[in-house]
Amino acid sequence: MSKRKRDISYLKPEEPAFISRMKAQAGYKEGPTVDTKRESLAYDESDSDDHDEEQPQVVVVKEGDLTAEEASEAKREKEEGPADLNQRVVFRKPDKSKKADVSSADSSEPSNIDSTESKRSKVEGSKKQSQTKSVLSFAEDEDEES
Repeated sequence: MSKRKRDISYLKPEEPAFISRMKAQAGYKEGPTVDTKRESLAYDESDSDDHDEEQPQVVVVKEGDLTAEEASEAKREKEEGPADLNQRVVFRKPDKSKKADVSSADSSEPSNIDSTESKRSKVEGSKKQSQTKSVLSFAEDEDEES
């Protein structure tokens, strides 16, 4: 019985002539078959990832060029410096990295206990406010008063 299962195969019958003529008139292309995945594709060098513009760049630092540290320092000085009042005022969201720097600076202070206590009180106050904000009121206070 196991021999019968191994001998099972499928033979695709030929298409009728009228169907093949209709496909030829319509310009129909046969889609991929089961055997297409077994074919090996030809290697094309134009598909390689090693293009000239993607090669590593060599940078020679000349005298007077800014290093990464100097550039970041100049950027920080520009941000912290006085504002140019002739230009338009633009408000931006504060960077998350700056918040992290501020919190790490707070932890290095000797008055850690005071700062943590004030943070706790702020957190508790904000929790109370958020709880009162989340409760919907349908004029229950007016019903209770009368």
